[in-house]
Amino acid sequence: MENDIKKIIYEQREALNILYSLSDEELNQLAPSFELLHFPAGSIVFKEGDSGNFLGFIVCGKLEVRKQTEFKGRQVVLALLTKGSFVGELNFFDERPRSATVFVTEDSDLLILRRGAFDDFVQKYPYVGIKVLQGLNRVLSIRLRKAVERFAEIF
Repeated sequence: MENDIKKIIYEQREALNILYSLSDEELNQLAPSFELLHFPAGSIVFKEGDSGNFLGFIVCGKLEVRKQTEFKGRQVVLALLTKGSFVGELNFFDERPRSATVFVTEDSDLLILRRGAFDDFVQKYPYVGIKVLQGLNRVLSIRLRKAVERFAEIF
């Protein structure tokens, strides 16, 4: 399984935006921290309000991120995500309940990075851990800018 994960990471380095700046050696160091999970279409990766402590990187498939509105039973679609994107970043850092529900709209494989595994990795390889966090920060900054632009368009 570890070799499968390494192969996926190498093949999709460009698509997995936060990993593109890592060297082959750094990817080899990071790979054992991941798990590969399959989610069939129609399943849920996690629900709004759930606890959790992982990031999920989309290897293949499609996910839909939905947020409950103030109207009972009504949800708004926040994002449609495909290969190369990730979910779970908010809870990964602040350990608060999940802020949205992630539905699987097409069979999907996710590379899962649990917070405990990442913390262990950072203890062993702090420099590489910083590079991973910088990659996450870069992507989150882009997402925040897009959200601000969308919000401004509404008003």
